[in-house]
Amino acid sequence: MKNTFVCPHCQGVLNPNVKILLVAAAKRRKGMILLSPQPGNYKYICDSSLQDAFQEGKTITFSCPMCATDLTAEGNPKFAHLELHVTGHKPRQIEFSRVFGAHATFIVDGNDVTSFGDDAEDFDGTNFFGA
Repeated sequence: MKNTFVCPHCQGVLNPNVKILLVAAAKRRKGMILLSPQPGNYKYICDSSLQDAFQEGKTITFSCPMCATDLTAEGNPKFAHLELHVTGHKPRQIEFSRVFGAHATFIVDGNDVTSFGDDAEDFDGTNFFGA
């Protein structure tokens, strides 16, 4: 059973293979970035000129490579928002930190919030997501 990550705006599949493909922008540089679909794994792959623009504590803007819509979460602008589709389940909401170096990911499934990352405890999942 494959986890499918989709854009919450156009419903386009963001992980047609193994990695999640997004557009990232930082310091007037923009490029493709590949993220791990495994919650809590913060390794990424991108062009070196884009990577040079990333600074600890600075915000990265993520957008959909298909519809170009900004993926910034409505509930907290320090997070990006995706949907996770798993066969036989309702879509789950994925929120991950846009702040470079901050490792926090949340999966919201109805009223249940599962957190990942060393910095996740800095956020109160229940109040943060309104669950």
